[in-house]
Amino acid sequence: MEPRKKLKRNQEKREERCDEDLDRLSCLPDSILTHILSFLDTKSVIRTSVLSKRYKLLWTMSPCLDFKLTELLSDSFDSYDASVFSQGKSSHVVSFMAYVNRIMQFREHSNLVAFRLSLHKDVCLDFAQKCIDYAAHHKVQHLRLRGFFKRKPFALPEMLLNSSSLITLHLHNATCNCIELPISAALPSLKVLCLKNFEFCDRNFSGGLFVGCPNLETLVLIKCCIRPVDKLKALDVNCSNLKNLEIEYWRSPWRCFDEHMINVNAPKLAFFKFQGHLVRVNFKDVLPCLERACIDLCYPTACFMVNANERKQMISESFLSMLHHLCNARLLSLSLKTVEVL
Repeated sequence: MEPRKKLKRNQEKREERCDEDLDRLSCLPDSILTHILSFLDTKSVIRTSVLSKRYKLLWTMSPCLDFKLTELLSDSFDSYDASVFSQGKSSHVVSFMAYVNRIMQFREHSNLVAFRLSLHKDVCLDFAQKCIDYAAHHKVQHLRLRGFFKRKPFALPEMLLNSSSLITLHLHNATCNCIELPISAALPSLKVLCLKNFEFCDRNFSGGLFVGCPNLETLVLIKCCIRPVDKLKALDVNCSNLKNLEIEYWRSPWRCFDEHMINVNAPKLAFFKFQGHLVRVNFKDVLPCLERACIDLCYPTACFMVNANERKQMISESFLSMLHHLCNARLLSLSLKTVEVL
């Protein structure tokens, strides 16, 4: 019997069984069921394997993997299918690593849509390297990594930094320098880049990271800073296709206010958000495509070593200079704290 006819006959038999059992969900093709399962976390997806024979190996085709090692020791990584996973008596972290390794081992080797590895406890670098290599090898489109490494920083593999499939990349340092900031990359499909808790310096930043993402549309910087007492004084953001820029809770110390700055060259910028302590943001030109800008400034008043009024005056002058470049915005949103600074 031809393969197509055989598949069609199997589908017809499945539909007949569904009519008898009134299980409409199981009648759906694998592609639709795996898409539905992709909205669940990986542990929940694997739990579906006990529902029926139809679901026993369906989890192996899931296009999304979501692994989270939390600080809470109550999370369990026991087996959900005794024929596939073995229940170990090792520590929480070792059990987690074994759990992840087994899932990657038994999963069908199809391409990944999304991969998340969120680490709230220290793990070995080899384990993280294996996970990210697996994601890159399976042409992941959306990658989230929260790094927690005490021994030395984790370096992203070359295969990932030269991926043609990667669309979104979220990198989160649990503490500074857990993940090495790549000095350069070649990511032609990358549209969203989010960096959290990174420290830019002369050693890890020369602008090549942004230049290597020619189609980048959204850049989010959260709790980042330029390293004090370093040769690097300006963060140059040159992105010709950038449409959304968000800078939240910039962490440069006050003593670096006059020397540290962010230079933005993004002629297509349509949305700009700034939240937290002000850093000098210089736009190369007036932004002709800007539609919305949201500003929520704050400045500390409890520091006895700095005159609060003087600090407020400096922030006000710097903000007015930045505001000049936002004059084309159709909607400008200022928080009450921002108005107070003015």
